[in-house]
Amino acid sequence: MKYIKILGLLFISLLSHAQNRLVNIDVGDEIPHIILNNVYDSKEHTVNLRNLSNDRLVIIDFWATWCGACLKAMPMMDSLAMQYMDKLKVITVTKEAKSPVLEFFKKRNKVGLYVHQTAKLYADTLLYKLFPHYLIPHYVWIKNGKVIAITEKVTREAVESAVNQGTINLRKKADKTVMQFDRYKKSLLQFLHNDEQLDFKNVNSYSFVMGYVDALGPSGGYSNVTLDSSLHKKRFTGVNMSLERFYRVAYGNSRTFINEAAVDITSDDAYFKGSNLVGMEYEDWLEKYGVSYEVVVGVGHDLFKKMALDLQDAFPQFEASLVRTRDSCLVLEFIDENPETQGKVNQEIDQSAVDNDCKVFVDRDVVSLMIFFESSVFRNSKIPVIDGTNYSDKINLKLCGRLGSLEQVNTALFPYGLQVNKKVAWYDKLVVADRK
Repeated sequence: MKYIKILGLLFISLLSHAQNRLVNIDVGDEIPHIILNNVYDSKEHTVNLRNLSNDRLVIIDFWATWCGACLKAMPMMDSLAMQYMDKLKVITVTKEAKSPVLEFFKKRNKVGLYVHQTAKLYADTLLYKLFPHYLIPHYVWIKNGKVIAITEKVTREAVESAVNQGTINLRKKADKTVMQFDRYKKSLLQFLHNDEQLDFKNVNSYSFVMGYVDALGPSGGYSNVTLDSSLHKKRFTGVNMSLERFYRVAYGNSRTFINEAAVDITSDDAYFKGSNLVGMEYEDWLEKYGVSYEVVVGVGHDLFKKMALDLQDAFPQFEASLVRTRDSCLVLEFIDENPETQGKVNQEIDQSAVDNDCKVFVDRDVVSLMIFFESSVFRNSKIPVIDGTNYSDKINLKLCGRLGSLEQVNTALFPYGLQVNKKVAWYDKLVVADRK
């Protein structure tokens, strides 16, 4: 990797932040006589965890309402609990309070989504301290008073082995401590130098590219911050992200290419091999090929064009371009060209009647609706989502209910004279290839 130095900015050697493993009770350790109170959906509402494990396998399943992988695994966990009814006890554990979680369950039931049946412990603090971790899913396997495994997943084969032999062959999950870093309040440069007093007032612009920042862990992300509105000075900070994601942000102005439908990676380089990896395999890959980047630009400079140029300089082995393409798309359109129909999108919304099942857009650009479609509703779509409205005014929309299908989306859009149609259309495709 190479550093890009702008306007003579002196780049001092970076501080190394060591990571320590998060561990309290580890594999092979005996557990104390922990008393769990208020265990719901269980025959025993008060449980001595050590005693419970004396005659069966206990799996503690740490989860959260926002964890998609956790929710996806719940049906299998219920199935295993039923299959090994007298030999396995699954206890799901969340930090979240009981009331909002029950409301979450209610909403899932309402739209036909699965709600797990195994024992539930809400608002936990004790088990999180005994078995600290950074990422979920997180499973702690206990048998005969000892921790026999800590894993990121559960398989039927592993449960059978644990029940019958007391051992499993899954990879041990090893979380590490992660330093706190608020990208909106502090620059990456300040973090790396461990100096919040670094003065950027007289620096018009700078940028640098580097690899994985070990101290910040695998939960990468980016921020786009206005530093000085009068000077139009902006800072973009992206940490521990894939190179592909940086290309998407740079060439999509952080507005398009959010999902992969309009992206074509033709390079077979290892930098682009992480998209199909999950869990610790993804973390292993990211530590080798993750990218971090920061740029500050002033008036008259396009931040995203600067980012594209910096990526070109830092990774000359690849070339990225936008290719005009005509193919099947999901196109947002007005139902008709009647001005009265189009006027429905910016009528005032009664926000007092909005509940948590609604996605609300108040005085927003159409692009915000497109970002929502691409990042949420059509996130897994293989068909590009494009704006065909040619509408430049602000929108006021309230989309309620489940938006899991094109039909459901169009039902929510209909009162505003909008619809999403599958049709052949032109769009810009982001193509990343090996440079010839």
